[in-house]
Amino acid sequence: MFKVIAVDDEQNALNRFERLVSQDSRLELLKTFTKVSDAVEFSKNNHIDIAFLDIEMPEMTGLELAEVLMDSNPYLEVVFVTAYNQYALEAFKAHATGYLLKPLSMEDFTTQIDTMEKKLNKTHTVEDDRLVINCFGAFSIKKATNSTPLRFRTSKAEELLAYLIQSEGRARSKDMILDTLWPETDLDKAANNFRVTCTYIRSTLADFGYTDILIRDHDDYSINTARINCDYLDFKSKINSPDTLSLKDTEELVNIYKGPYLENRFYDWAEETKGWLETRYIQLLYRAGKLYSQAGRVDAAIDAYEAVLRVDLYEEDAFREIIALKQTKLPPAAILEYYEKYKDNLFKEYGLEPSREIKELMRKISI
Repeated sequence: MFKVIAVDDEQNALNRFERLVSQDSRLELLKTFTKVSDAVEFSKNNHIDIAFLDIEMPEMTGLELAEVLMDSNPYLEVVFVTAYNQYALEAFKAHATGYLLKPLSMEDFTTQIDTMEKKLNKTHTVEDDRLVINCFGAFSIKKATNSTPLRFRTSKAEELLAYLIQSEGRARSKDMILDTLWPETDLDKAANNFRVTCTYIRSTLADFGYTDILIRDHDDYSINTARINCDYLDFKSKINSPDTLSLKDTEELVNIYKGPYLENRFYDWAEETKGWLETRYIQLLYRAGKLYSQAGRVDAAIDAYEAVLRVDLYEEDAFREIIALKQTKLPPAAILEYYEKYKDNLFKEYGLEPSREIKELMRKISI
């Protein structure tokens, strides 16, 4: 049974609404209001599934009221009820689930509830699988049981979610978020953009059955990390001391790092973290190379060090390790050929030549 309220400054309209609700066993009418302020106060302390709102009211329009109510009930479904159909476009811009014209008919009312029932039942379904969020390589969000990624209405919605994920469940104030994501935008406009962006996130997640991912506590916002599986969070929780990891743990972390953090996303706030993660990944690869070498797995060790060079071609320590390993299985000519390819790639990428130490190393091999 879905909990509903109605707000209309005309008592006769509310009386008609009450009669309609009484004929639908799917609905529980919590209360009706002729005063907007009473509805706002009630919503702060009560869970509401659906709000039926008149649009033309003296204290506040229904469009404005919908925004206020959704602050305390983020997943509230809104149906606008009015005699003026010219408000339809504005209503749907405000993310209304439905739109009914006065005088209400039982047929239209029932059709609207039929439509909403499907959405609400989906939203209220208990999800056993967590939301899967990948931050390494292409940023993606999907259900564990469904490979189709979530698509957000705006790039800012995706960015805000990524920012809160990077915060690892720690709350971030509204002011901090505005400063970070809308640093050069007028404060009132930034605040409006933020509110709309939160609505987009909640709406998209709710469509997938997740209503407890984005958490709001007064003016603080965070991600419920207990409801997600995230490669970034897994990596961060295990990477503190790369040089002490076992081979098994090292391989696990290397496999988590599928590509640069938030690849192809150019967020100023992520750059420091991106660099830190890349440094840790390189340390992991060196650790893997060392452990593979100790285990006599030469080819695996070479692969690990070559992975270092794919991240940073000027990591000459990795190149030295590769040469030392190749010397155990290849003739000098093959090693010199490998060096020539390395030298060409270094020049193409950085416009640099190998260091004097590397040149001296290769000269000794060629003798």
